Amino acid sequence: MSGVPAAFAPPSIASWYHWLNYITGAKGMISLDDRLEGEVLCLRPSMIKFEAISDRIEICGAGFKPLSMYLNRQLIKILEDLGVPDKSFLDLQDEAVEQLRITTENPINAGYYLQRNDIGKAARLSWLVRKLSYIGMSFSDDGFLRDTLELAVLIQLRKLKYRSRIYVERGMTVYGIMDETGFLNEGQIYCSVQNEKSALVLTGPVVITRSPAMHPGDVQCVTAVDVPLDSPLRSVHNCVVFSSKGDRDLPSQLSGGDLDGDLYNVIYDATLMPSKWSTPADYETPRPIDIGREVLRSDMTEFFVKFMENDQLGRLATLHQTLADQKPQGVFDPDCILLAEMCSTAVDFSKTGIPVDLTKIPRSSNVKPDFQAPGPRVLIEKSITIEAIDEQDGDEDDDVVEEAPATRYYESTKVLGQLYRAIDEHAFFEQIQRQSRSTRTSHRSSLAERVWQYVRRETALMQYEHYLPFARDIRDAYEDNMADTMLENSFHPTHFVSEVEVFAGELLGKYGAPNKRQRETSTSMKEKHDRDVAYTVQCILHGEDDDVSTAEALERSIACLYVAIHEARTKGRFGRLVSFTWVAAAVCLREVEKFVGSVEGFAWTGLEIPDLRARKKNGQGRAGANE
Repeated sequence: MSGVPAAFAPPSIASWYHWLNYITGAKGMISLDDRLEGEVLCLRPSMIKFEAISDRIEICGAGFKPLSMYLNRQLIKILEDLGVPDKSFLDLQDEAVEQLRITTENPINAGYYLQRNDIGKAARLSWLVRKLSYIGMSFSDDGFLRDTLELAVLIQLRKLKYRSRIYVERGMTVYGIMDETGFLNEGQIYCSVQNEKSALVLTGPVVITRSPAMHPGDVQCVTAVDVPLDSPLRSVHNCVVFSSKGDRDLPSQLSGGDLDGDLYNVIYDATLMPSKWSTPADYETPRPIDIGREVLRSDMTEFFVKFMENDQLGRLATLHQTLADQKPQGVFDPDCILLAEMCSTAVDFSKTGIPVDLTKIPRSSNVKPDFQAPGPRVLIEKSITIEAIDEQDGDEDDDVVEEAPATRYYESTKVLGQLYRAIDEHAFFEQIQRQSRSTRTSHRSSLAERVWQYVRRETALMQYEHYLPFARDIRDAYEDNMADTMLENSFHPTHFVSEVEVFAGELLGKYGAPNKRQRETSTSMKEKHDRDVAYTVQCILHGEDDDVSTAEALERSIACLYVAIHEARTKGRFGRLVSFTWVAAAVCLREVEKFVGSVEGFAWTGLEIPDLRARKKNGQGRAGANE
């Protein structure tokens, strides 16, 4: 037990949170125990990785709220083979598709979708969509905003179709910690979820698992229980508490998990409860390679290269999917069990240095299920049988090197095939485009121009012209960054990423599911653009001298909106970039809302409202400045 300096003591609200941290060479989870007195931090010997003299704490993650729970193809296949009916998955997917469909029906749905998926978060896009509706305007009247939402919806639909990423409303993803009180028995968990609006304590049978789940025993059923009112666990929320009793701890049964910061999936949806269960895998823990001397920089370089050469997890997981669909026993087939063990070895390679033995990989053919097709423009055969697949697999000759035959695809009768064929992305996209057009209103002026007119009505006496040079610089810097992002993330030297893709934070691709490279590029692209937008917003709000004046921020935002709408420029081969208009509009409307509220506050309290027009006439400085 060691004392924690007051500077590092968590605030009272931190009683909700569970920290994954590094401090004095220790790594692990920290949870509140209200039985302890004073400011203390208790560490187990296993948490101390190396000795260090430091009072710094690095917080890597916290249970501020439970994360959303999504199914994936590996988990769906395991649940199917454990007896969950196909209808349960099809119903969940239908609900997810319907939620996407109604996203474009009205601004409330659109704003909620954008917020939940962190689309345009730095630009406050979800707030902007709702604000426009509040002042009598529709975001769908602008082509760029409409395209941004439609792109985001289409990308989510593709994740459903090509990755089976299905949202589970009655499920959550949370950190795991151990029961220090000894109250929980073997096979029991305690899971309490709390936020500002509500609280939930799970009780009864629940499904618990952890990604990546490959072995049928990686999914287990446990009993969620409540604890006495005086239990210290009452102070622990937004995590799952595991029992410390039993022959084997539950986390290790779930894909070899531990309580060192792992996230666990908890499902309390009765329709996803399996009818049978499998014994968890019990792989022999490989001992890390001991080089017998101090680790040098050259060792780290060599290990990194070796890691890149032996990174076979994706290949193994894909083959596992294929064989699980083709074999009558599914995930219980010996080949699938072997692949699950090999995946476990591949996951632990970065810790142990022991690579997967590729000579043990089961044989496979060039025939795959339709849900593994890269896109819709692929011929799907209905007449391929399992016998034909086995026969083709048996014809392989290791001594003959020939050109690899073209991959053939067949209609899978399993639930993953049904889910794949249930979504027609072309028909869906046509439908949401029709919906979007039907919600448009007819006006002579553009949506941006109407926003400008609204701002000027609400701030008629505000002077902004002196900030126009500043606004031009901000616009130019933003668009230069946008152009750089469009070029840097392109996969073709003559075709750059569209402005809509950058603004939405996702690369669409021509068709089908994005590959690993596209997903990684989308992530880095979104992070860069979010930083650029956040910097732009800060410049508008605080100027060059870190000004905190609300009136000055309003004047700067009006100037930026004017420049964006009335001084649009064409940027070479990129044409006219328009996203700055809506970054500036969101900031400006927010500042206008504050300004109008402050004026109404004067009237409400009975205070005299300054006569801005008289001040301007008498030459007392800029109207509204520093009021």
